[in-house]
Amino acid sequence: MKVYRHITLFIFVMVFVLPVGRIVRAQGTAGMDGVSVIEDEAVYGSLERGARRLVDEGKTTAFVTLAEELGRTQCAVTLPRPQAKALPDTRIYAQCRKGVLVVGTLYKCSHCPNDHLRAASGFVIAEEGIAVTSYHIFRGDATDEKTDLTVVVMDTEGTVYAVTEVLAASLADDVAIFKIDTRGNKLPVLPLGPDAAPGDDANVIGHPHNMFYSFTQGTVSRWYRRNGGEKMSVTADFSQGSSGGPVLDDKGNVIGIVSATRSLYNGDNHVQMVSREAIPVRALRALITR
Repeated sequence: MKVYRHITLFIFVMVFVLPVGRIVRAQGTAGMDGVSVIEDEAVYGSLERGARRLVDEGKTTAFVTLAEELGRTQCAVTLPRPQAKALPDTRIYAQCRKGVLVVGTLYKCSHCPNDHLRAASGFVIAEEGIAVTSYHIFRGDATDEKTDLTVVVMDTEGTVYAVTEVLAASLADDVAIFKIDTRGNKLPVLPLGPDAAPGDDANVIGHPHNMFYSFTQGTVSRWYRRNGGEKMSVTADFSQGSSGGPVLDDKGNVIGIVSATRSLYNGDNHVQMVSREAIPVRALRALITR
């Protein structure tokens, strides 16, 4: 039995929110100086409040409009140079998480009169507000265009921005490039690296099951072809909520985009292994003209 699951998290629960500005705070306990302690409820609360505020102010783009723009196949982006120097693992996380976004889809609930958010991941590739996530965030098995209202993003400072436009996308490669209304702010970016080979480092920053800004490590395990596109398996863990997040090399360059998981079973229906699928960075580069 082969099961593919895209990695968007559906959120149906009521969450109590903490009054915070930034979504992380420094913890100064012994042995943990400067470690960022993330308060997941506060992250979700900030995202939800920010999304509702943008909707109320009329600053969002309708989900159906974003979905209609998925037919665009190329866009112009000025990319930063890739990093050449390897980083310590702790530095990869500290440096790269600033370019990682929480991607939130606001949707009408079919079980109650309220609107809710589901969370996924994304990352910035140009400081003026050009970012990347999975194609299926805007349309696919994780979305319902009849109930989805809009898409927003939030950065590590807790600032919520409207997604205004899909610039280019590929269904076969499950990749979408989109534009954010940054209101004049310059956002931290993640550079695109070269293709990675089996055995190369693979680091993932994402938001599995609302565990925001989780960092996992592994290697590239293989390349293969499925559904008309090249895919890359990695051993770094991820799950629902990680879709669209970056897979990074040892220098902090993007080498792939988190896409899906595939559970492998034995004859007794026990899970023997989970294959974790990423989209190689070359698929993202193919959408970009310079």
